[in-house]
Amino acid sequence: MSHRHEGEPSPAETSVTSAGLARPLLGIQVLRAAAALAVVIYHMVHAEDVHGGGVSVLGGPAHFGYAGVDVFFVISGFIVATITAGKLGNAKYAVEFMCRRAVRIVPLYWLCTLAIAAVLTLHPNALSSEFENKSLLDSLLMIPQAGGPLLAVGWTLSYEIFFYAMAALGLAFGSRAAIHKALLGWALVLPFLQAVPATGPWISLLTSPLSIEFIAGALAGLHWRRLPSILALPAIASGIAWMIAAGFLLLDVPGHGHSDGVRTLAFGLPATLLIAGLARLEADGKAVAPKLLVQLGDASYSLYLTHLFVLSLVARLGSGLDVTGTVTGNTMLLIITFIASWITALTVHKYVEKPLMKIGNHVMQTRIRKRCTN
Repeated sequence: MSHRHEGEPSPAETSVTSAGLARPLLGIQVLRAAAALAVVIYHMVHAEDVHGGGVSVLGGPAHFGYAGVDVFFVISGFIVATITAGKLGNAKYAVEFMCRRAVRIVPLYWLCTLAIAAVLTLHPNALSSEFENKSLLDSLLMIPQAGGPLLAVGWTLSYEIFFYAMAALGLAFGSRAAIHKALLGWALVLPFLQAVPATGPWISLLTSPLSIEFIAGALAGLHWRRLPSILALPAIASGIAWMIAAGFLLLDVPGHGHSDGVRTLAFGLPATLLIAGLARLEADGKAVAPKLLVQLGDASYSLYLTHLFVLSLVARLGSGLDVTGTVTGNTMLLIITFIASWITALTVHKYVEKPLMKIGNHVMQTRIRKRCTN
């Protein structure tokens, strides 16, 4: 369980035109921060279950933090549709698009995955036995595998890559009309594919209703400008109300509705309303984005990939020092984990993620220039 989640475009690419000027969609960055926060809280719930000494501070609504991933998927579809508008039927741009996405998501993901591999090599007993059967190569290549990749949250990147591949095909061979038909056809076929037994990770990916979240986001990205300004706030309010209502309905359901189909209906579709409304509101110059939340949104991919490291370390230290086991102790540890996760993310984003992206983009641009001059 993404960006900028799990490969989403950078703020510079995430732009709208208002009064003839392109500017970042800062509201989407704030939404990324909120979605990343939700995912962190979701994993904190499970960390407390394991290391909390039998005391539970988090629970109930905190379990719905998994919906942060659904929001990220919709954002991904929305932004890809936005940045590729007017570039359909261009095979060269399709290749460049995939290269840019690779530069965006691969370096930091590989670094985090190799960190886990190093821990397993140096201290085999440091992590649970479930890591023993995971393939490092499949993890690095983001190939779906039973039980997920070495970096647990990396499963979402397999979905991202799949959607990017579909987007690249559309860029290379499609037209605006054809893309609309393809997206709608894909969305209509997916419910029927639920009858196909999920006999392996590849089948699960190809038939998952989660693809509807990307599709809904892409359709919103193609049409949000048609949303009347007067409906921007109602769209945002409706999306939030839908999610809250879904949370109430699923609160006592086993697993809290944590299945692909349920989460798509409960959180993915309303996230589409929320994102379209935010984009319309910001294009009209009526949205205010706090600088801190924008910065946290910028670092959301770093947070997504690194927070499990921080969470595991703090939780183990807390239980080892007998800090956990009381409401006060657990609360203190959760606050420390939350703050440490964000500090780590901001640091990694500034000193690791951005430099890696800069190097990757420089290499890519150099190759493009050489190809153009040959």
